[in-house]
Amino acid sequence: MEPRWSTQTRIFVISILLILFVAFLYFIRSLLRPVVIAGLLAFMLYPVATFLHNRTRLSQKAASVIVFFAFLVIIATIPAVVTPIVINEIDFLSGQTVEIINGINDFFSHTTVLGYRVFSGIPTGIEDSLTNALRPELVYESLAAVTENLVWLGVIVILLYYLLADWTRARNSVFNGIPQYLKRDAYELFIRLRKIWDVYLRGQLFTMAILGILAGVAAALLGLPAAIILGLAAAAFGLVPSVGSSSFVVVAGLVALFTRGDFFGLSKIWYVIIVVIVYTSIHLFENYYMRPKVLGQGLQLHPAVILVSVLGALTLGGGLLALVVVPLISSAGVIIRYLLARLSDADPWQDSPELPEDLDEILNAD
Repeated sequence: MEPRWSTQTRIFVISILLILFVAFLYFIRSLLRPVVIAGLLAFMLYPVATFLHNRTRLSQKAASVIVFFAFLVIIATIPAVVTPIVINEIDFLSGQTVEIINGINDFFSHTTVLGYRVFSGIPTGIEDSLTNALRPELVYESLAAVTENLVWLGVIVILLYYLLADWTRARNSVFNGIPQYLKRDAYELFIRLRKIWDVYLRGQLFTMAILGILAGVAAALLGLPAAIILGLAAAAFGLVPSVGSSSFVVVAGLVALFTRGDFFGLSKIWYVIIVVIVYTSIHLFENYYMRPKVLGQGLQLHPAVILVSVLGALTLGGGLLALVVVPLISSAGVIIRYLLARLSDADPWQDSPELPEDLDEILNAD
């Protein structure tokens, strides 16, 4: 009988494997973004395929293939319908941008504190760059530049297909390779991590979508320019909890303040007040009702931790990292608590109900 590895040997081997894994991730870092995008899309679409499988006689794989191609048709149709409208909105907004900037400069040129001007106005260079950035021809050039990433788009599509079609088999293969005495730990970790990602991702995307719709409809009803663009901007602002929607109140107020129009016969100041009240109401609804209702308390993270994490992720890695950083931190917390419990010989699942012996049957039915 061959001697077993000592504890020191096991720690050394695990450390080497972790170092090699981190080095591997660094080596393939350019592939991580499409892999993460494909994984997130598969995570969002897989329940749809499962629903179709449970409601029909289709196999899980056949249902996944149908959902995959339906998703491709939707993704191909939306730009064809929305792009012309967005281009027209941007063209209109580019003209409004000049008026808004001129209004800001004119307003602050007459505003003094103790005889001193508090703001000298927006520099001409910034005004020109903002105006040029909204020119339709530059937008078309930007859209043309997107086609250079077709290779990565193809990678995402291929990965999405295989993740949807073969996820059940891949998941079961992983669980079948786990020793029997560790299967409960693996299953408990799996269902907890899945709940974290499910609650946050679906809740966050749903919240952003509702926020964008409410902001866009409000802009259209209030007569603000480029309602669709404002709605999309509000949805993007919603990526940052609390601060995002409250910051958009300021944006909407500035647009209302420096936009020319009839304002439904109201004076400018009353029009701005109404706009601010409407968007403040949307912010309060999103922050104090919809977000707690949708996200709940499943993440077990303090709101300040979530806010700082999202802002830091936006600074360091952009929108994609900001979308996944919160469930990543929450998942790390679950894994660390599990490891600490095992290291102290405590039962990490003492508050969980006992599971049947045949976890494979539960997993396949899940």
